Amino acid sequence: MKTHGRIRGNCESITFAQGECSDGMCCFTCVIPPGNRHIGFFKSFWKSGTGYSYVKLLVTSEGYKDELYDSCKFLNFTISPDATRHHLAMDLRCSIYKFRPIQCVGYPDRAGESVYQSICGPCIFNEYAAPPAYKKLVYKREWKAFYAILDRPDAISGICVHDDPSVVRSMILEADGVERAAILGGRKDREYIIIPVQKQRENILYISEKHQPIATIRQAYAQWEEKIQNNLKSHYGEEWESRLKSAIEMEEKDACKRGNEDTSGNLE
Repeated sequence: MKTHGRIRGNCESITFAQGECSDGMCCFTCVIPPGNRHIGFFKSFWKSGTGYSYVKLLVTSEGYKDELYDSCKFLNFTISPDATRHHLAMDLRCSIYKFRPIQCVGYPDRAGESVYQSICGPCIFNEYAAPPAYKKLVYKREWKAFYAILDRPDAISGICVHDDPSVVRSMILEADGVERAAILGGRKDREYIIIPVQKQRENILYISEKHQPIATIRQAYAQWEEKIQNNLKSHYGEEWESRLKSAIEMEEKDACKRGNEDTSGNLE
């Protein structure tokens, strides 16, 4: 990914709209099989969402190749300014929500091509928002996620349904953390507007008690033992148990230390 410089404006970071499924990360990753086969014959009857073919999920981490995910055909992606014209909100949700396939209805407890296929670990947004210690242990890396919007007039018009696309594009580029980048897609680089996916949890609706936010390694391991064990065995071999124990002890030691700090940041 080759980023380009830009002029910074006064617009704050782009936030998620307060609504159901407003982060939409599952519509880029674990639910979507190749060719949108989970949709079956329905895909020929309904119009594609505004995000389809124009918006992708970009995942980057140091030392690893960038990963670019296509969205589900029916993902709606919209960006709208508020009444003051100083703030922007993204909303990602299914355009056929009431008629979505059973895999999507059951998300995050079920996903994939088979009606009976279950997710064996936390949903993608919960892992993205997890503490660094969890990701460094379970994945041996931390990653950043971005929404990559194709920087073309038709793409911008599609996601700014009720607003002047040129004005909203300018507001997007002025928002904190937003960049323009050339990303290799297929055989050539294409220009994208890159928006960081915030890790805020308060505006995301968790539709399953089973898939709550990851707070600690111990809590995650108690909930997703099989998934985490498989990852650890793959990364560390016979040392996986000692690595797990050490990481939990270190995390809890750090948490205890933070809890004993006074308001000035000094240990009591």
